Amino acid sequence: MWLIALYLFLFTVILWHRFHYGIFLFLLLLPTYLIRFSIGPLPTTLLETMLWIILIIWIFKYNKKIVLSLKSYILSHKNLFIAATLFLLAATISIFTAIDLKSAAGEWKAFYIEPFLFFLILITTVKKEKIVSHILTPLILCGLVTSILSIYQHFTGWMVPWDFWENRDTFRITGWYGYPNAVGLFLAPVVPLALYSLIENIKKIRQKKKACALPHVLFLLTAPLAIFFAKSTGGLIGMAAGIGILLLLYKKTRWPILVLGIISFILLLITPNTNSIKQELLMQDRSGQIRVAMWGEATALLSDRPILGAGLRSYAQRIAPYHTTVNGEGIEIFHLPHNLFLALWVNTGILGLFSFLWMIIVMIRIFLFSLYKKSSSKLNYFIISSLIIILVTGLVDSPYFKNDLSIFFWLLPALLLLSLENKK
Repeated sequence: MWLIALYLFLFTVILWHRFHYGIFLFLLLLPTYLIRFSIGPLPTTLLETMLWIILIIWIFKYNKKIVLSLKSYILSHKNLFIAATLFLLAATISIFTAIDLKSAAGEWKAFYIEPFLFFLILITTVKKEKIVSHILTPLILCGLVTSILSIYQHFTGWMVPWDFWENRDTFRITGWYGYPNAVGLFLAPVVPLALYSLIENIKKIRQKKKACALPHVLFLLTAPLAIFFAKSTGGLIGMAAGIGILLLLYKKTRWPILVLGIISFILLLITPNTNSIKQELLMQDRSGQIRVAMWGEATALLSDRPILGAGLRSYAQRIAPYHTTVNGEGIEIFHLPHNLFLALWVNTGILGLFSFLWMIIVMIRIFLFSLYKKSSSKLNYFIISSLIIILVTGLVDSPYFKNDLSIFFWLLPALLLLSLENKK
């Protein structure tokens, strides 16, 4: 606790004198939500405490600018802010439909309110030309350290929980997080942003400006390897889909990637049904069958509670009467169904799912409109690629319901707004 107190004091000093250094540290240390402690009766994390310090200093230092900036953004992007407001409203309502009010309030704060506040902080303080240095670089450095740790775990097993050691044939690494899929959920959507940052740094190097591309290159080499060692199929498929979208949007690679996609699809169709890769892709292996069973259970629950869902942090208790077996084998009850859209519906009700989908549509519309107006920043292509990775991975997992993942999701609309060229 003394070390935590000392760090937070130094963090506050740095933040007061160099606000953007604090933003850099916050994104660099995203896994510190795993460092948990209490302030009096209130449980918290190191990451959360850093965010509240950022929030307080943001209000003190930027109070005049905040109102003007937010007013401008709201007037320019009404649909995005209306959808975001409805999303937060749905989450707030879901506190009161939950079984445990206290734990629901904790999830509401960590997964909904705090990420949205960070979104507001970013769009009112970060300048467009500083996106790479203030936001993308610390994110990539965080991903690089996570990737290196994950690869080291593959060869040593250090920090890997016993559950993933027990069966040596299915050994999977877990990074900081304690379970394998978290590695892919965090690293995969960072890959397109690292590509953009690498391109920008190479441009600076060619112009003989001060820049370093080495961390970006190392991340792009280690991240796919870490996801592979975690055996996160959803992360690998999502990453392939996101990069595929980038290549489709780029004229010189559009036709080759389209042909490659068609050939890959034909090969999948003619591959024997006994092939393990085909079984995994078609949800025919054990993992796929468990997911299908979970989706059936969640659908049955939602058919009885279609408007309100289960409430925040209440899925595990409310799904119990609907719980089934897979091939006669009992399986554990997970804290959420492994599907982003079912998880949103379960957690925040139909209003939460509707408003989330509305935000996605608005983000894509902003991107397409900027293309039509020929005012699109190159960064926008990579933001949409990251969004596609989240949505594709979300078909088989829940890439939002974790402290770092929810913050990362809200980074995307923030980056999209910051990257738009101001024509006024």
